[in-house]
Parts: sequence; structure tokens; C-alpha cells
Amino acid sequence: MGRRLAGFALPLALLVGGAAAAAAEDSDDERRQRRTGRWLEDRAQYDPRPYEEGVLAEGWPGTSFFLRKDRMWLEDGVAFGGYFSANVQSGSEGGKAHSISETLLLATWEPVRRGNTAGRLVMGFAYDFTFGRPTTRKFADNLGLVETPNDLDTDPDLNFATLGLLHWEQEYHRGSGRGWGWRAGQLYGPSYFGISGYLDDDRSYFMARPLATPAGAQWVGGNDIGLGVDLTAWNGPWYVSAAAMDGKANRQYPHFSSLADGQLLYLGEVGLEFDRGGPNEAAVRLTGSHLDVHDGAAPDKGPGQSAMVSGYRTFAGRWALSGRWSRSWKRLSSDYRELYALGLLSLRPLSRSLDVAGLGVFTGQPSDASRGTESGAELFYRLQLTQALNLMGSAQYWSRDRAGGGSGAWVGGLRVNFEF
Repeated sequence: MGRRLAGFALPLALLVGGAAAAAAEDSDDERRQRRTGRWLEDRAQYDPRPYEEGVLAEGWPGTSFFLRKDRMWLEDGVAFGGYFSANVQSGSEGGKAHSISETLLLATWEPVRRGNTAGRLVMGFAYDFTFGRPTTRKFADNLGLVETPNDLDTDPDLNFATLGLLHWEQEYHRGSGRGWGWRAGQLYGPSYFGISGYLDDDRSYFMARPLATPAGAQWVGGNDIGLGVDLTAWNGPWYVSAAAMDGKANRQYPHFSSLADGQLLYLGEVGLEFDRGGPNEAAVRLTGSHLDVHDGAAPDKGPGQSAMVSGYRTFAGRWALSGRWSRSWKRLSSDYRELYALGLLSLRPLSRSLDVAGLGVFTGQPSDASRGTESGAELFYRLQLTQALNLMGSAQYWSRDRAGGGSGAWVGGLRVNFEF
């Protein structure tokens, strides 16, 4: 495993090193305009719209809507947004097609705005709905897959609702490129830890779960939403973050009685970010977790740990490369105990500035060793239709190693995403 990890980390180091050299060539003014470090405000109200080019039609809501949103944030400290996303998938081995949707509503209110500090309330509500059977998990079972070809799932029910974000965050700036901050309340772990780039969970890129989420690291699953506290500090390109949150909350609303049990999820991350928002943006992150829970899917296993190395690099705003390694030990709910994932993206396919095309590959070692290695690839193209609407087609191939020989399965999918 050590040689495999070294072979993965070296390309990440080269990518980030190249981005650092490119950023060093920029002027001081350009570096000040591109915030580096994990600024708390980057995670809430950033919206690049209205787009000036690249859409096929203006659509609804149009340019004036997004300009009003910008003014509300600048003048009143109020931001809101969200999306409605729906997708359908069909597999090569028969059975019914699978379809699911997610509605996400986000809001931010920033009443504290002073010279060196800002404070805001962050709220986020999500509702997932499966359009009849099968659920995502059952769809994957029908194909004989360990992981799922869709990151969304409501199994065993047909719907799931959560107040996943409800917390206060405060940041303090201590000179150029330096500062610290904290969050307290209902936290969603993957929003603040992990790659947050091109192998991520934001309905923008891949559909297959091993490519769309940390998967094998498995603080996600049943342990990613709960009451907690997160501390973050940054100095130039460096940042460090640490959090403690409820390790067995119900994931639907602030669960105070569960927090009182004292069985917590601890998360820590250190990373480097270069040219944030620029054409050669890059990051590398080392993330660890410890789950101090004694019940769940496998109570005999007790507490568990995970580690993850992730990174990405954008090349002149046209291409991007991203990668991730994750490993879990005695994790209660992990489908994979180890995962490697790599993504290659074109950020201007067919000379269209808002479209994205990508190819991702992965290989995972299931927690159940008897099931053998599972590998796969996904090819997608996301077409930006209007200011708010995009359409994405996806083709996946999954390979499964089994006793007596391997087997494979194809999955085709289509996703529509309306962001406001």
C-alpha cells in the first residue's frame, strides 16, 4: 500500500508545485484579489452569475435576478440560493430504471461586518425523493455492485429531509492572507472537509459515488451531519481545520439528546491552496477522522478511523486533474475500506466556456473482502443551457472481481440541474 500511496502523492506534489510557480509570477495586486487559504466566506454565498457568455438562452430566472442577489449580499448581508436536481439511470443487466431528485435551499445572513471580523448565520435544508422503486441501493444490488452508481440515496425509504446546516460562523482577519475563524451549530462534514474541487459532491460533475464523494474514507454515511464546532486558521496558502461533532445524530435536525451521549466524530485537515479562483488553481489536502461510536451497523467493531489525501490542479483554466486516496479502519458503515479515484476534466469543451466534460476512473477494496476488488470509469458531458439550467449525460462501466471470474455492468444516466 505504501508504494501505491507514494505513486499517487507524487503527481499531486508536482501539480501543486507547478501551480505555486505560476501564482508566483502574478503581481501583488492579483494575489491580493485571489484569496488564498480556506476562507470561511467562500463556502456560503459565492455565485459567479450572471454569465456574460456561454449559455444557449437567457432562460428564467434571468440576469436581473442574479444582479439583485448580488446587491442584496453587498448592501444587506443576505444571500440565498439552491438547486433542484433530478436524474434517471438504467443498467445493462435488466430490471427497472432508477430515478431520484434532490432539492437544496441555502441562506446566509451576515449582520456582523467590521474592519477585521465578520459573522454570519448559515442555513441549509435538503430534501431527497426517489421516484418509486428501486432505491439507489437496491438498483446497485440488482447490478451486483458494492458501491452505488448514484451519490443520492434515500434507502430504505423513498424520501429523506434534513436541516443539514444551521450554524453561526465568525472569522477574524489578522493582516494580509492571515486569519482564523470558528463555526458552531449543525454542521455537514463534507462541506468543510475534503477535496471541494472536481471529485466532489455538488451535483456538478460525476454521478458515481466513488467519484462524487470520499466514499472509502467514510466519515460520511451515517455520520456526516450533527451538532458540533469547527476551528479554522490560515496563513497564506496554508490552512488547518479541526472539528468535533455528534457521531450518531439522526441527520435530520439538531439532535441535542444524541450530543449529550458524548460519542463524537473528530475531523482534522491540513492543506495548501494556490491561485484560488485563478486559471491555475490548485490544492492538496490531508484529512483524518476518528469516530468514537459504539453502535451502528457493526457495533462489535467499535470506534473507527479514516485518512484521505486529495488534490486538484487547473491548467490555464482549460483542463483540470484531480485525485483522491482514502482508507478506513474499523469504520462502521463503509462500503469500501480503501479507494483510489482520478478525474480528468475539460473546462472548455467544444470551445464552450460554461460546459464541462470529464473522465473519471476508480478502484476500491470492499469492506467485505469476499466480494473482491471493484473498479469503474465514468464519462460525462454537462451542457449549460441557460443561466440556471444545465443538462448532463453520463456513461459508467463497473468491473467486479469475483471468485471464479469477474463480471461487468454498464450504467447510463441523465441529470437535469436547476440552480438559482
